[in-house]
Formats: sequence, structure tokens, C-alpha cells
Amino acid sequence: MTRGMAIAEKGRISENADGSFSVPSQTSDSIYQVKTLAGLWVCTCPDFENRADQIEMCKHAFAVKFWIAARVELEQAPKPKVFADDATQCPCGSIKVVKFGHANGKQIFKCRDCGRKFREGLIKKARYSPETITLTLDLYFSGLSLRKITRMVNDHFDMSLGKSSVYRWIETFVPMIGEYVNSLTATLSETWHADEVFVKMKDGISIKSSSGSFTDVAFVWNVMDRKTRFLLASKLSKSRDAGGAERAFREAIKNAHDSQPETVYTDALKGYNDGIKYAFAGKTIPKHIARAGIKKPAATNNRIERLNGTMRERIKVQRGWKSMKTPLAEGQRIQYNFVKPHAALSGQTPAQVAGIGIEGENKWMELLRKAMTSSQGGPT
Repeated sequence: MTRGMAIAEKGRISENADGSFSVPSQTSDSIYQVKTLAGLWVCTCPDFENRADQIEMCKHAFAVKFWIAARVELEQAPKPKVFADDATQCPCGSIKVVKFGHANGKQIFKCRDCGRKFREGLIKKARYSPETITLTLDLYFSGLSLRKITRMVNDHFDMSLGKSSVYRWIETFVPMIGEYVNSLTATLSETWHADEVFVKMKDGISIKSSSGSFTDVAFVWNVMDRKTRFLLASKLSKSRDAGGAERAFREAIKNAHDSQPETVYTDALKGYNDGIKYAFAGKTIPKHIARAGIKKPAATNNRIERLNGTMRERIKVQRGWKSMKTPLAEGQRIQYNFVKPHAALSGQTPAQVAGIGIEGENKWMELLRKAMTSSQGGPT
């Protein structure tokens, strides 16, 4: 970043007609081309080309960002053309495109630089198609690692996809889809189940349990509707206490909209008593039945225990979650509710049983389309 600032301060960066930027090398007479593709900065320098999966941006991309910021914020210069709201970008990165007729009612463009013809997709200025993006989301939340996903996609589709790109898609699109699905009103029953499962977490706490001692862990609190098996909340917390339980139930209440349970089943954790009482303050507090589970006095928590088993299959092969703000818990909830069919629900998803299912075979794709349409104020 410091070297990028040094390059920008020399003021030798220039904007090209195709929307790219020419940046001189610090150590030679070479000129590198920097472009932005789907919000990502790419450069023709050897450093970026050799380490694209390890570094987010090279010094030349940083230099362009500093150069733009200085011109726009300090000198009040207009934004570069590539960042204009009406700019259409070819997959090669150029904005020198012209309209080239229609196909199936959709506008076709032609790039003057590379000659490619293309349609503007669901995700504007994206290097990869929405189909590729949603495929990687489905593969990841189905249990594949980032490394296996990129190897499989690259081998089968002749791509050069990096695992950092896949994780950026998770960070970008899971919250967007989560906001959309949380706006839907599911038809729920009068009974909820709640349970918690621990995950490996960077800088997490240490715990002791009947199965042993564990370090660097956090907790995912799950709240599920009994009849539909719809997962209302999957909330991450640092501690296994009343505060974590309260936040999970508040999230469940918000996502349930006008629906409210009459009975809640949990295990014997004492934190549930206060968590439920605080979360439902000002509302009708449901009947709380604790010590529920297999071989317990109230053996009716097996549905959410089965969910925990599904989550553990995914969690045990992960090296660990890196941040309490990670979208992974929400992504798993979306996969569980809207994508994965359940044998106990006659092959339907919980969302379908709850009356808010997604049609089509590529459900991640349809969720992304509806989420993006909803965020733009259009009908879904």
C-alpha cells in the first residue's frame, strides 16, 4: 500500500479510453494496465499475475485507487468513465462497447477492442457469469472446500478461478440473499426448537464438555419451526450463555414476522430460561420445555439435533471461521431452508412446506435474481 501511494504521488497514471488505467513500473520502463472487473482490481504486472490468489490487490491497483481518490475528492475532477452509472463493461474489461441489436428481447453489445458480442448479465461488470457464481455457492454450502471448488471448476470449465474469488462471492451475495429471504413471511406452527453447536473460531474461547476440552470455539444458536423444519435463525455468538440465546430468539422472532410460538423445546442449558424471557419481553412468553432431546425426559428435540448433525458434517472439515461477522452461518441457513430437499418432508425444502419455496432447479440462481431485483425496488 505504501508503494502504491508513492506511485500515485508521482502523478504519471493515466486513464485509457477503454476504461483501464496505465501505471508505470517503479523499477523498469514497463507500463502496466490496471482494470476493474466485477468490483475486483486486476493488473498485468507479474506480481499480480503470479500471486492473484494470494493478494487482493497489487501496488499498481492501490496506486490507481489513491490517484482516483485524490482527483475526485481533492481536485473535484469527474469520476473515471468505468465507474459511471451507465457504463457497460465487456468481460475483457473494456468500456468501448456499442449496442449491437437484440436477441430474445435482450440488448446485445459488441466490444470495439476485442470484438466480442455479449449480453449484460444479471450481475453488471462481472468477469464470471451468475451461473458460475451460484454454482460455487451451492458447492461450498453442500460441503466442498474452497480449494476443491476451484480445482473442479477450473478443470471442467477451463477457467482460472481462485479460491479468494469464491469467498468474496460468499461475502458479497449471501448477505444480499439473506436480506431478501428474511423479508418473506413463512407459514409456521406453534412449536419451536432451539439448540446450539460449537464451531472452530479464530481467537475463540476455551471450553470443557463431556466429549473433551476444546480451544478457539464459538457457538451457533439455531431456532427451528417444528412442523416445517424451517430454520428461523442461525446466530453466532462468542459465549454459550443467556445473551447468546436471547440474540438468537430475537432474530427468530424478527424472521417469523407475525408468527409466535406457544411452546419452545431446548436442552438443559440454563441460559435458555433468561434468553427466552428477555427475547419475548412485551410479548406472550411461550411455554419453555427444557431437557429435551434423545434419551432425555422430553424426547422431542430430535429434529434440531438432526440439523446439528448436518452442520457438524460441514464444520468438522473446516479449518475454522475467521470472524464473528462471517456470513457462513447465514449461508448454511439459506442452503438448509431453500436449496436442500429433505427426505422427512417428502423431498421438499422447509421453505416449500412453509409456503415460500423457490421454483427451478438452480435455486441459488433464482434466489440471487430475486434478491437483486428486490434490492433495486422491482417486483420479485
